[in-house]
Amino acid sequence: MPKKGFSEEDEDQNEQQWNPIVLKREPIIIKNNVVLTNDQFISMMRNRRELCKLSVLQLNTKCKFPYKYTIRDIESGRSIPSAIEIKTISSVLELEKDDHIF
Repeated sequence: MPKKGFSEEDEDQNEQQWNPIVLKREPIIIKNNVVLTNDQFISMMRNRRELCKLSVLQLNTKCKFPYKYTIRDIESGRSIPSAIEIKTISSVLELEKDDHIF
């Protein structure tokens, strides 16, 4: 039994048209006109973290990110790093010395 004051025509008018949200992964701009993709930066970050023998949580603590799992989310691809996060990670891991970042 339909609700009072509600018809099938009203149902069609109330349908939401949802559009998917696409997260754009912009390239990371580096010194000397070299461009890295996020995947390349993440790979470089992970390799350097392992060389320094730091866990994901230890690196997160050194970077002083407020969210406990920022590094984990970036490395797993769940989160796209912001420019500030990239600069902080690069500074803490000293990526800019070896790889000319920023």
